[in-house]
Amino acid sequence: MHIVLNGKAVEIPQPDNLQDFFDSLNRNDAAIILPKQFAVALNAQFIPRSQYADTALQEGDDLELLVPMQGG
Repeated sequence: MHIVLNGKAVEIPQPDNLQDFFDSLNRNDAAIILPKQFAVALNAQFIPRSQYADTALQEGDDLELLVPMQGG
């Protein structure tokens, strides 16, 4: 399955849902390191963490991991 992750095309095994995708990254892919805290936008729509397990990924999805920034 091909998706776009933070603007880069990547090929991933077919995950059942968004939570499975993040779990597989934590186990298998040292090239993609997840930040401790991040928000997720899937096809420009915010997905709350509570909905990761209920959100399926589709071929060609655009997934953005957004990291909070501090400053003034």
